[in-house]
This record gives sequence, structure tokens and C-alpha cells, in this order.
Amino acid sequence: MNDGITFPRLLTVKNVAEILCVPVSTVHHWAIHGEGPPSFKIGKHRRFDAAAVLRWIEETKRAA
Repeated sequence: MNDGITFPRLLTVKNVAEILCVPVSTVHHWAIHGEGPPSFKIGKHRRFDAAAVLRWIEETKRAA
């Protein structure tokens, strides 16, 4: 499914927003409310595991 895209191991909020074609503010909102792809913080920086984001995309597509 990755269509030749090489995902880095950890993604930033901006990376996820670009991948999902949504505003950065939407990704922040999802993270605060426990929605969207799973994320975690390293210090004050929110990060996303690339594999978990890809799984979330696939699950969301199946549920649609």
C-alpha cells in the first residue's frame, strides 16, 4: 500500500498532517482528544510511529 513512499521511523505532527492531507491543527486536536492515529510525546514533542499511522490509515479505510 505504501506506493513507493518510504516512511521514517518516527513522524512529526507536520509529517502526519501532510500524509493525511489535513491541517496541523486537526492532528493536534485528534491527539488531545484521543482520536486519529496513536501518538506519544518525547519531552514536549509529539511523535507518531510510522507503522502505527499506516495501520490506522488501513483500519480507517476498512471502516469507511
